[in-house]
Amino acid sequence: MAQLSQMASGRSTLAESLRELYQFSVVDYCMFGAMLMLSAACGIYFGFFKRNKGGDSETPESSSSDDESAHRTVTVASGSKRTKTTFGSSTMDEYLLGSRKLKAFPVAMSLVAGYISGVTILGTPAEIYNFGTQYWLIVIPILLMGVAVCTVYLPVFCSLKLNSSYEYLELRFSSSVRSIASVMFVIDELLFLPMIIYVPALAFNQVTGFNLYVIGAIVCVVCIFYTLLGGIKAVVFTDAWQVVVMFISVVVVVIIGTIAIGGPDVIWDRSVEGGRIDFFNFNPSMYERQTFWAVLIGGFFYWTSFNSVNQTMVQRYMSLPNLKKAKLSIAMFTVGMGVFVSVCCYAGLLLYGKYFECDPTSVGLVTTDDQLFPHYVMESVGKLKGIPGLFIAGVFGAALSSLSVVLNSTSAVLLEDILKGLFRVNPSPFVANVFVRGSVVVLGLAAMGCLFIIEKLGGILSVATSLSAIAAGTTCGIFTLGMLVPWSNTKGALFGGVSGALLSGWVSLGSQFAGAAGEIVPHKLPVSIDGCIEDLVTNVTMVNPVYPDESGVFPLYRLSYHWITPIGVTTVLIVGTIVSFLTGPRDLRHIDPELISPVIHRFLPQESFGNFGTASKNCGAVAPVIFCEEMQPHTNIASSSGTPYGTAVERNGQVTKSR
Repeated sequence: MAQLSQMASGRSTLAESLRELYQFSVVDYCMFGAMLMLSAACGIYFGFFKRNKGGDSETPESSSSDDESAHRTVTVASGSKRTKTTFGSSTMDEYLLGSRKLKAFPVAMSLVAGYISGVTILGTPAEIYNFGTQYWLIVIPILLMGVAVCTVYLPVFCSLKLNSSYEYLELRFSSSVRSIASVMFVIDELLFLPMIIYVPALAFNQVTGFNLYVIGAIVCVVCIFYTLLGGIKAVVFTDAWQVVVMFISVVVVVIIGTIAIGGPDVIWDRSVEGGRIDFFNFNPSMYERQTFWAVLIGGFFYWTSFNSVNQTMVQRYMSLPNLKKAKLSIAMFTVGMGVFVSVCCYAGLLLYGKYFECDPTSVGLVTTDDQLFPHYVMESVGKLKGIPGLFIAGVFGAALSSLSVVLNSTSAVLLEDILKGLFRVNPSPFVANVFVRGSVVVLGLAAMGCLFIIEKLGGILSVATSLSAIAAGTTCGIFTLGMLVPWSNTKGALFGGVSGALLSGWVSLGSQFAGAAGEIVPHKLPVSIDGCIEDLVTNVTMVNPVYPDESGVFPLYRLSYHWITPIGVTTVLIVGTIVSFLTGPRDLRHIDPELISPVIHRFLPQESFGNFGTASKNCGAVAPVIFCEEMQPHTNIASSSGTPYGTAVERNGQVTKSR
């Protein structure tokens, strides 16, 4: 035992000596520090210098009359106009939604930056390195997701112009459904927050030796600072330049690494030899981690679930002035994500091309898979001053952007859905301001406190996907039930939502516990240490790994993490539809078409189109008789009076306008 301990100590000392050769230089620290200072500066700029003037005292009359993003105009029976101001300038509407005046490109970059956390930058290359290129096909579901979001979900949200996506559930079903979904969202984000911080802290620890908790605290403080001051404007515009830093950092490392190794041909040949190239694994087994069917089907459900109805995404869709700009933003986001994920997947092949004869994990140079890419950066380009700093700045930029988005959107849900929706408290603008900003601080501090939990988990990519899949799949199922199954009712949504959450949670958490107990071990592709230097491989013998017999493990726990989201969504739809029929389906003649996706409008009865807008809480006593721009292409059905829907109607000398 003492001899084994001495051997391990010797390898550890050598590993530490190798790391010391590639430590951060002054230039690297300056680049990293500049990223933090620029992020903080964005909060100061949008919090003090770029905010709208006027304050809470501004009256509706003093605002621009054509600012549809800040006001909603409704025609009432008397013919007069009642203008509702959400909050006015320098208030919650500006803080949470940017007064719905943001531009498509920065919002698209914010969507990319918000989705790409350190999980993507560090987890994706490690996934390709360990399991091959099958995961690379995720690019196809990403593109299909963009089409689905733009055609099915986005028109409904843009038509209603809600502050929180979960308000839709109260309009379509009931307040109880809204409360369940919003509470699930908050719990999901609380679980994901510490993971966002842990990944870059791990990378920084790998290249500098700094204490992981100190690094996490610095990230949290900076992010809380600029999110607290600048709101969504600071979040969006900080994300926009951070995503540029992220992309440049990864691309520079990949290009330099490719040149150093001898070109893409060398990487490809080594990857083929090592069995990493596999795009068409048609194995029908749902137990295998990466297959063609798991990536395409599971990937589509996961990406669509997250990007269609999740508040972190919908809040930024709603910060745009209209549906056209929102679709443009999603198109740019979809293309950007496809390109970035592809670069990260190629980086995984680059890692294997570098370490195909000397696996760093096997010889103790790294302790977790998620340290592979940072280790490669320091070993391959560590001597080029500034490049490691640029890479770590990119990883931290990804963390800051994801963290700020979660803080901003979760605080919005806490205000709109929990405080106002669940507890029926209608706070004054000042109290709402204090509540939202206080929520940002509390959430950030809670994320810091949960770091020690994440440190015990391995395989960041699958863990992140599994945890998010519980809430994402269930909530997307409820929204899909409401938008695509018009006869569904409140009982169907409740039973379906609970069933979906229980089943997907059972599968996800059960597989995590089984993995932690060693009953399930991912079957990694083989690695080699034949090319390692002698001091590293002394007394290290590579043997084929012995995997446990999983036949005795409960079948649901053995499923690939890709199938968790499809299970949640389909369970909600099936149970919700059946329960709705058994308890009395909605009468489609009385349903509000504004709450139903435009792709279903052709199947609705003609009488229903006279109810457009009746469900919206902002419509007053009399509903508008025309469809808004978002629903216009699907309104070629004549009303009962013979007037085609979509035609402006004059009442009491005024033309009725939609919101």
